[in-house]
Amino acid sequence: MFSVVVDAVQSHRLLPGDRVVERELADVARVNRQAIRNGLLRLANAGLVETLRNKGARIAQLTEEEALQVFEARIVIETALLKALAHKFDDKARAALQDIVSSEAAAYDAARIEEARHLSRRFHMEVGHHAGNKFMSRYLDDLINCQPLLLSFRGGKASQFSGNELHIKTLGALARGDGDEAAHYNHELLSALRSEMLRDINAKKAEDGETSTPA
Repeated sequence: MFSVVVDAVQSHRLLPGDRVVERELADVARVNRQAIRNGLLRLANAGLVETLRNKGARIAQLTEEEALQVFEARIVIETALLKALAHKFDDKARAALQDIVSSEAAAYDAARIEEARHLSRRFHMEVGHHAGNKFMSRYLDDLINCQPLLLSFRGGKASQFSGNELHIKTLGALARGDGDEAAHYNHELLSALRSEMLRDINAKKAEDGETSTPA
């Protein structure tokens, strides 16, 4: 049931503020209502769903501050995971990440942008899975699953930024055992995405006559 909602958010079939109806989830996931309630609790803990008394559950609507905190948290966690992975980078991790990077490049070349975005998220999750800290990896997965919620700050406009080149550089640094360099490229990528989101937020504020947020 958890994966059903995550997939719907990732594919934009469920948007911030949309209701999550238990009965419909039970029909789709083919599980009982108790399993649905347990799943909603897990989704709430992951930051994907908000539950309000007497109003049911809805896909979370992040504040601007929370959106920025997603990037801050990802930078801290992924820096630690990349440095850890660089010390234990093996053929299994190399093959998994190389396959994702190659598939991501092919998806961009074929203008399959949604597939490329999905592969980009998988790259970062895969880093966490191979780094060896299951608690940090689990939290990172939750943060990445929340990433599509940030589109609400961009008027639903998809990102124009491709991280494939920086993924390739990150992979190369990991292969050389240089965790600091890998973290540097990852920080550059996440900072670019954060700046892109802030530009759209500030453009919308300028239209509405509001004060801009510092980049």
